Amino acid sequence: MDKVKILRNKPVKLLTLLLTSMLIATASAAVYNYMYMEASIGVEAAEVQFVDGADAVCDIGDNATYVKINDMAGWPNATRVYEEAVKVESLDASDRTVELAFDSWSGNTNNVTYIYVKVFNAADVQQGSTLSITPAAQNSTGTFTLTALATYRVQWGIKWDGGALSTYAVDVMLKMIVTGA
Repeated sequence: MDKVKILRNKPVKLLTLLLTSMLIATASAAVYNYMYMEASIGVEAAEVQFVDGADAVCDIGDNATYVKINDMAGWPNATRVYEEAVKVESLDASDRTVELAFDSWSGNTNNVTYIYVKVFNAADVQQGSTLSITPAAQNSTGTFTLTALATYRVQWGIKWDGGALSTYAVDVMLKMIVTGA
């Protein structure tokens, strides 16, 4: 009788195993539809560029879309202002929206009392807010309009704390976000 019972249960067990296998196969199977996107990307001339300022030495990169301002310094416990460290020039016939923002800094940052950056138009009116390069500060000028075919100057103010040594240095990276037209 045990043999008969085993033979009767064998098809039920086989059917259960088959249904479970099909369920697992269905659950793990996936259907994919592939879609494609193609883009042809060219290069156009930069319509906003960096230009040498009168107060600092600048290394302007290819196409004037990168600038490294060299030789800026400040005295301990005194503010030094570079009225025109670098300039930003619009070669576009349309206005652009611009924002100058803090990206990163390194070096002896604990000995910096403050560093600020301001942007002025040709009429010497400040554009946007003062960008403060200190922890938990206003780290952007906010957006402002760069007028078509105009040149704006960028001012830097630097103050080291009283204990700063002449061997100290800070590297600051800003990003200029240009939108419009």
